[in-house]
Amino acid sequence: MKHIRNRLFIDEKSNTAERDTTIYLAVENGCNTLVFSMNDRFFKNENKNQKYVKLIYNNAIFIEAGGHDFPLLLPESLFLFQSDLFRMEQGKRKSKHHFCPTNPKTISIIAENSQKYFSRVLQKMTAPRIFHLLPNKGHEETWCACPACRAFSPAEQYLIAVNTAADVLAKLDREARIMYVDFDAEPDAEGISPRGNLVKAAVIGDI
Repeated sequence: MKHIRNRLFIDEKSNTAERDTTIYLAVENGCNTLVFSMNDRFFKNENKNQKYVKLIYNNAIFIEAGGHDFPLLLPESLFLFQSDLFRMEQGKRKSKHHFCPTNPKTISIIAENSQKYFSRVLQKMTAPRIFHLLPNKGHEETWCACPACRAFSPAEQYLIAVNTAADVLAKLDREARIMYVDFDAEPDAEGISPRGNLVKAAVIGDI
């Protein structure tokens, strides 16, 4: 029997008291799924005795992972010495809001970090496992304008990055899926198609 997952994204910066209240209210209002950033303390063992964690397990809440997690896959700390990994705007590299997805080094680092984070959180997620890999909120179309990337729309650049993570996930868990946002109404001019383990999420404004 399939269950419809009514999701709530948990703020990584929220404190324990805020989580206790938020999750209690979520349960009261029919929420059955919580989404934590892959770097959230929920996925760390020292967190297991917290009240909100007991609320989760006592109410059989589904656990998913991800959100606006691209900074985990390509940390901004790399910008100082490897600015070519990041997006170009008006001829200058920028550390904020996405990166340069046509740079093979960028893709290699994203794949490596996807492997690290997916492996770290898989065991605490509810099968079938669902990840979310969303563009930066408010900057969905802020992508790279370097000569190589200009051939691709922002939506296509985003999909190149998400496909990279999807390839890694497929090797770890064939049943797992990544939810992504299809924010480009135009057909894929370059023929870039989402991998088979990608699923369209809700419209951007709902996330």
